[in-house]
Amino acid sequence: MPSTAPKGVRWELFQGVALPVSDADGPTRIDGPVYAGYSHTPTGALLAAANIGSRYLVTPGNGWREVVREQVLPGTGRDVFTENRAKVTDDSAQPGQFGQLAAFKFVTYTQDVAVIQLVTRFATGQMQVATDTVRWSNGDWRLELQPDGGTSPSAQSVSSIVGYVPWGGV
Repeated sequence: MPSTAPKGVRWELFQGVALPVSDADGPTRIDGPVYAGYSHTPTGALLAAANIGSRYLVTPGNGWREVVREQVLPGTGRDVFTENRAKVTDDSAQPGQFGQLAAFKFVTYTQDVAVIQLVTRFATGQMQVATDTVRWSNGDWRLELQPDGGTSPSAQSVSSIVGYVPWGGV
């Protein structure tokens, strides 16, 4: 499992969020709002968790529906999220509205599932860690949502990134 920041990653802004992209580990396929095609490696899982975990939330218009349909595993969490997200009427991004990736730590990794803690830093300086799960399904990593429609069962504030691998585009 990676204990240093992946090499060969560049950061691209999407709706004000810097997201990681790698020629080697993905995403390698772009179809409208769906950025897919992650390597079947720990780095591919990390890139998938970072990208899908942001894109399913902040893709504007009806594009988020495509991201959810293609990249979020079916289940109660996906159903709950879809119902709640459909109620959002203003999905325009404001500068500084969304947090930026600051660090990560693998909790576990197998060929089929990766559980990764992602630390996000907000414009206020506050940081939060969320535990995201991606599963290998139909030839790609897909996000698994919690029954409440969120990614993490235990998002919480953190005061530093000590113990995490520093990683971010801003």
